[in-house]
Amino acid sequence: MAADYLLQLAVLHQAEEFSVWLTSGERDRAACLPDGPSRTRFVVSRGLRRQMLSACTGRPARTLEFEEDGSAKPRLVDGEGWDFNLSHAGEHVAVVVRRGAVGIDLEHHREVRDQQGIVSRYFHPDEAQAWQRLPAELQAGAFFRLWSAREAAMKCAGLGLARGIGVTRIDPGFVETGAAIARVGERIFAVNVLAAPAGCTLVVAISLADDS
Repeated sequence: MAADYLLQLAVLHQAEEFSVWLTSGERDRAACLPDGPSRTRFVVSRGLRRQMLSACTGRPARTLEFEEDGSAKPRLVDGEGWDFNLSHAGEHVAVVVRRGAVGIDLEHHREVRDQQGIVSRYFHPDEAQAWQRLPAELQAGAFFRLWSAREAAMKCAGLGLARGIGVTRIDPGFVETGAAIARVGERIFAVNVLAAPAGCTLVVAISLADDS
């Protein structure tokens, strides 16, 4: 996958650094959140995306406007083709920006009960077969790679889990290579595992069509 995107990772203790990029309205929203991870995550993610999109578009950070209705992927108003996506896990926030559709998923490795059942119910049959063929000691890591790849592709397509889970397929070779083609409905994406903080998996998806 060509690295035609800008990716940045931040940690929650950088909240003060990123708060300077927020609008007054965002600062007010942050102040209304309980003091703790949810507030600092809001500050870091909002500040980081403004900083990155300002650098890419050449527009002042506080003038950027976003459409967010909770049911669709947030988008930059008058983005001139610029897209962004973010994900968080534990102390880390990841934001990716690209001229063209992009999605990202950052997952913290944790104990997941009944991985076999989740794979069988929610993964594409081709993905499930590839995962089941792996040695048992490799299945846990592959589970998070596939999960992240599916999430990143669905987010790149602008879909959430409810609409995307049944129409998403990651090429089964992904479980071993960490790079593959993904299909979400009729759309095609490239998904790639990237270097991630310890104990995490990070996957980025980009559109392979010029429809974004």
